[in-house]
Amino acid sequence: MRKFRVWIVTVPLAFALVGLGLVVSASPPFAAASGAASDSLVIGSQIAPPALDPTANASAAIDEVFDYNVYQHLVQLDPKGAIIPVLATGYKESSDGLTYTFTLRSGVSFSNGDPLTAADVVFSLKRAANATSGYPYQTLVADVSTVTSPSTDTVVVTLTHPDSQFLYDLAAYSNGVVLDPSTVATMATAPIGTGPYVFQSQVSNYDIALTANTTYWDGTPKLSAVTFRYFSSSTTLDSALKSGEIQVIDNLASAQDVSQFKGNSAYQVISGPTEGKIDLTINDSYGQLKNLKVRQAIAYATNKKAVLKIDGAGYGTVIGSDQVPGDPWYTPSVNKTYAYSPAKAKKLLAQAGYKHGFSLTLTVPPYGYAETAAPLIQAELAAVGIKVVLKNIAWALWISKVFEAHSYQLTIINQVEARDISEYGDCSYYWKYTGCSQVSKMLTIADEAKTPAAGVAEFRAIVKKINEAAVIDWLYNPDQLTIAAKDVVGLPSGAVAESFNLSFASIGGTLSATAKSEGFVN
Repeated sequence: MRKFRVWIVTVPLAFALVGLGLVVSASPPFAAASGAASDSLVIGSQIAPPALDPTANASAAIDEVFDYNVYQHLVQLDPKGAIIPVLATGYKESSDGLTYTFTLRSGVSFSNGDPLTAADVVFSLKRAANATSGYPYQTLVADVSTVTSPSTDTVVVTLTHPDSQFLYDLAAYSNGVVLDPSTVATMATAPIGTGPYVFQSQVSNYDIALTANTTYWDGTPKLSAVTFRYFSSSTTLDSALKSGEIQVIDNLASAQDVSQFKGNSAYQVISGPTEGKIDLTINDSYGQLKNLKVRQAIAYATNKKAVLKIDGAGYGTVIGSDQVPGDPWYTPSVNKTYAYSPAKAKKLLAQAGYKHGFSLTLTVPPYGYAETAAPLIQAELAAVGIKVVLKNIAWALWISKVFEAHSYQLTIINQVEARDISEYGDCSYYWKYTGCSQVSKMLTIADEAKTPAAGVAEFRAIVKKINEAAVIDWLYNPDQLTIAAKDVVGLPSGAVAESFNLSFASIGGTLSATAKSEGFVN
């Protein structure tokens, strides 16, 4: 099962690309931007990485800086969500779905000068698949049986059973990072990869500095240096952009802040899809919340369109289950299941034996979307007789009390992890869904489906099942809102991957046709 990440961050499962026996090849996906001046860029954010090693810590803040920029994978996600070859030039899937053969790109070196070899890839994938590796997402590659290298430019991965998500998981998660074995012992302090940038320094909770990899296999990046700088509040972050201290805000902490930049010719507002699901998460094992009718009443009582308008400033999509528009099993009709109806909510509460309502506590983590949405949810539930007490807590306490100890009734969180529908098959997961065992069996059938269409159909059946059970109250899929100075070129158009991919970034200049087609912004 996938583990949990939180960060405000439409990805098609590339069934068309990974159909049975299909060979995929591509020219190098990261061609340098043309005509751009070499310069440096400072990017502002509010979430500092708690560590530097993405293979040992699940924080999305690590991936934002290091994945695709310092570390690379055989295949990665472009900003539109397509799976593209990177350290591989192509791959082939066997007709039985058990074997993947990757052809490696030649002339690639790590930033320390060590050449990339097939043995490095074999080492990296075996390390990720090892049950004792400590990788945050080890279970996603638990079905890897063997990894071999029959020639100097070929790596063959054999699975224990077909897995329709294998390539996607290899592209999107730290399991796919290709490492230099000689540097693994120092990853926590000195990350080394094959990417366009090289780790330079870190000042804890203040900044991380990267410099251009002058020996990068696809040409020296147009930016000579990139600094990720961290701010304690959205107000200071916004002010830093206005003053010129930074040139980019990676993602507005509060969508309401967009009004001060939208329409101002000095800035560009880049809005694009994410994998996030902002949820009113319900503890299905708590008191009244064990009752299906109560959970359904809560879903009917929340005006999701109003929450999106106020909380997300209208940037995003109302959802009704654990799916976002780019998922291959996305079913728009599900979003209408619990259309706002206080009358239906009251009727269900009466049927459940709570005609006069009851009280709940809503635990609120320190994120702008949660703090803005909480009083809206409080008022909407009050209107149907559920009195909600708001309890604001620190993030560390949210992790320990809510996520780990399951000591909560309601909470609001952004589940940013891509295609995390598998969590509904995890009986230990923090919303304590009682139908988890059946979903687990359905997930196995979906993953091992013999055709893409059969897999999609099974995933849609899971979506329908968890929607009917109102496991949690899904509110909306937020857009990522990146604000940049008008002359910054080549930023990603969305956040379907957790990397803030700067492979094409420059100050001024124009983008190549490849970059534009992949979803980078000119």
